[in-house]
Amino acid sequence: MKESFGSYVVSLRKNKLNIDVSRQMAEKLEITAQYMHDIENDNRVPSEKILKRMEKIFDLNQEEKVKMYDLAAISYKEKKVPIDIANYIIKNSEIKSKIREMMKEDSKGEIK
Repeated sequence: MKESFGSYVVSLRKNKLNIDVSRQMAEKLEITAQYMHDIENDNRVPSEKILKRMEKIFDLNQEEKVKMYDLAAISYKEKKVPIDIANYIIKNSEIKSKIREMMKEDSKGEIK
């Protein structure tokens, strides 16, 4: 079975912070216990603001950050680009141009 965003957050909470109760994690993130419960049970994907808080509170290394953002992105019902990558692209016009060039080169890439 593939790891989900919620199960990854539970693992981080227990292994990195040694917190057994999700309510305590909710307090650290400044969100409601219900919101935390929904995140950990894959019923909600946290906002970018909450993801950034998680990144800091869990003190994630680069590999862990990438995994968290990728799992969050695939957790959406509609496919989404991981928010860290989307923000980077939005802020960097050169990257947008390079991606469009790559799309043209890729026979599957479509620009509409």
